[in-house]
Amino acid sequence: MKNNENLVVVHLSATAVYVVIGNVVSAKDIRILGVGQVKNSDFYQGQIKHRERLQGAIKQAIQEAEDTANCRVHSVWLTLATPELSSKNSAGEVKVEDEVVRAKDMVQALANAKSRDLSSDYYLMHCCQQGIYVDEQDFMVDDVIEMMAHNITVMYHMMMMPVASRQNIQKLLQSCDVGIDHIVFDAVTSAEYSLMTEERQQGVCLVDIGASTTSICVYKENKLIFTHCIATGSHEVTMDISADFGISMIEAEKLKKSHGTADVNSVDPSAFFLFKPQGSGDEINIGIYNLARIIEARYVQIFTEVARQLHEAGLIGYIDKGIVLTGGGSTIKGMIPFAKKLLKMPVVLTNTHPAISAYNHFDNDESFKLLNSQVNDRAYQTAFGTLLYSQSEQFRRSEKSEPEAIQNNRVSGVFRSAGQRFANVLKKIL
Repeated sequence: MKNNENLVVVHLSATAVYVVIGNVVSAKDIRILGVGQVKNSDFYQGQIKHRERLQGAIKQAIQEAEDTANCRVHSVWLTLATPELSSKNSAGEVKVEDEVVRAKDMVQALANAKSRDLSSDYYLMHCCQQGIYVDEQDFMVDDVIEMMAHNITVMYHMMMMPVASRQNIQKLLQSCDVGIDHIVFDAVTSAEYSLMTEERQQGVCLVDIGASTTSICVYKENKLIFTHCIATGSHEVTMDISADFGISMIEAEKLKKSHGTADVNSVDPSAFFLFKPQGSGDEINIGIYNLARIIEARYVQIFTEVARQLHEAGLIGYIDKGIVLTGGGSTIKGMIPFAKKLLKMPVVLTNTHPAISAYNHFDNDESFKLLNSQVNDRAYQTAFGTLLYSQSEQFRRSEKSEPEAIQNNRVSGVFRSAGQRFANVLKKIL
């Protein structure tokens, strides 16, 4: 990837379409030129619910970002979450001709992994290279091009989605007059924004709680080893509040944000407030404790499913740094003490990333102030993470298995052992 280029990200969520245009100077210097955000609920749990409305929202969000950045968008990186995601740790084995590893061997390795683990009705949405075994070595390296070898085995974490869903997404973006450069699972881009190198090295689980989905990814020895998407999010919390108190979804969302907490232990059981539903002449008593119990019950369900997925994958013992929370559903009051008590492990919220900044290309201070406030908005973190991911070692390594690598024949010359301990982790999971 060339430095100092403009990249465009479209992030589809259940509540809005987000578009970010960034000038990527380096991995440590990404300047946001423009953003767009259009409220829309037509992409729910990874499915297009109303194509025409969603198309209009994408076009409008792109237009907003274009106007702010003063440029035109032709192709985008797309990030999304879908419970249709099917993930697997896979391996591609290749016998090396002439005993020197070439770009074509890396491309063939991914092709072999796909033929082994990718069914005909699924599309490889995104894959991350985990490491490479050379001949009979029992440890992995990150790069083998131009190395001497008889055989290589390339390890991948593959993220797949149904072909029909991929085609529908592609046609949708084409109808908005843009092409798709890459599709990336949103937890991976959120992780790029949220996780520190030390956390990825020691073992960490990122949990991204959105409105309609909860995305999970696990890193160990700086390798992505697990992803999953749960078809439940914070929207269900709002639905529960609406049903229990007999109020509208809009009012329930406001109550959740103004008086809600996930930490029942922090609430006075006798505390209440009066609430007047819109269009009603009567006030109702809202017990703060009852509100907290409703919220807690749904988050217990979400985190229980997260824990179940980690247990089934045999990963609990490898997450030394615990859980990092991101996404709009993680910002409710009391989330950290609640999650720590329930999961019995370290839990923290994500912080802002120092590499992301607003770029002042305006001729007035107000426009820059507005863009700067948007850059600090948590809602854009997944899109910002995609810009960071484009500059990551993870993406560069994975690119070497793409067909374009044969023409580009990129050589990094960097060899780093991933260690015997991680090799054992992978062998356990596969």
